[in-house]
Amino acid sequence: MDLHAPLVVFCTLALLSLACSGGESGDAGESEVSSGTAGTSTQTSGDSETTTGATTSGGMSGSETAASATSASTSSPVTSTTSASDPTSGMTDTGTTDSGTTDSGTSTDSGTSTDSGTSTDTGTSTDTGTTGDTDDTDTDATTGGVENPLWETPNLWYSVEDKLHYIKIDENDGTVVELVTSTITTPLLDGFNGMTMLNDGSLLGSRVLQGIGTQIFHVAEPPTTPSSVEVKIIGMVPDTLLIEALYTDCKGLVYLMDSGVDLSNAIGNRLIRFTGDYLAGDLNYEVITDLQNASVADIDDLGPGIDKMGQITDGEGFAIDSGSVYNFNYNTGTGTKVGNGGTWGSHALGGPLFADNTARLYLLDINAKLFGADPVTLALTPALVTGPKPAGDAPAGWTGLTGPLTECMSTLPQ
Repeated sequence: MDLHAPLVVFCTLALLSLACSGGESGDAGESEVSSGTAGTSTQTSGDSETTTGATTSGGMSGSETAASATSASTSSPVTSTTSASDPTSGMTDTGTTDSGTTDSGTSTDSGTSTDSGTSTDTGTSTDTGTTGDTDDTDTDATTGGVENPLWETPNLWYSVEDKLHYIKIDENDGTVVELVTSTITTPLLDGFNGMTMLNDGSLLGSRVLQGIGTQIFHVAEPPTTPSSVEVKIIGMVPDTLLIEALYTDCKGLVYLMDSGVDLSNAIGNRLIRFTGDYLAGDLNYEVITDLQNASVADIDDLGPGIDKMGQITDGEGFAIDSGSVYNFNYNTGTGTKVGNGGTWGSHALGGPLFADNTARLYLLDINAKLFGADPVTLALTPALVTGPKPAGDAPAGWTGLTGPLTECMSTLPQ
């Protein structure tokens, strides 16, 4: 996984040990071409963009001139960007402001329904499938008997530095309605951000820094309007593991991408899974798959997949490695390259979230440009929206991408 930081002058000795290593280049002729250190990255699929700088690896940037990157979107849609600190800050796609900044629709759960497995949902907790439930399709996410609208509607999330970004997706055509920026008031580790949405609509995040390890935090109620957000810091992953990505499977279990000895190659890479009550501070884990001999050098973000029937899958998903996107088998650690697009963030949203019942794949690039991607050819749409530049020296897209999973059948070991 290759991570970048925008300015060489800000690359301290700590950050140099973190990720100032050579990046993996993408395949020429595909939608994005990446070259190694001191190379260039050119997006050519509908959104002309050139990023020049020293490509680093591992999500932990050392020197990246992303701040000086030039971008010229040729067909940006009408979207709006709002922020907790300045409603107009970071606005790159101009147009009318969508008034629906908050999902108001909620559906009422009776709170007393019995799962087809062996456990009964009381309507006050999220069923993660770890209490003897035998129904592999159960992703019941209720809080007090009311389903969380974030789990039932199409939306995406990412975080860089002290900002949390919410992207509202149009359920009719998959375009972006608006991007909302909130400010995290809790001090977090200044590292690459991984993130996954849990079954209750809350967010579990990670911040990784070479030589320090990985901090895990929880956003209990992600805001859909500009807000100041206090998050809960759960703790550091044991054994000083370097975790670049988080992933929630169809049963609600949480997986982590352990990047081994560093953040730039496959040595020591493993897919691991939390074994205890991680929200209560138990961050112990078990190894699910040894990935150091995988066909993918390193993974920056883990996500669900879309099968031939258009259904969401968790045993095979989309994994992204510095712009190279793979159909990745989490059970075997093998992958088949689909194409190039984005940089470090990817997520697939299931068909039930959309009016046309069609699943969609989204990719986020280093400049926080969000693209739709064909799950078979990886052909990219023009940029759907562009996130704001951070106040610090991190690239705007120094993060993974997440959203709801939707109901699916798990093929991962339980």
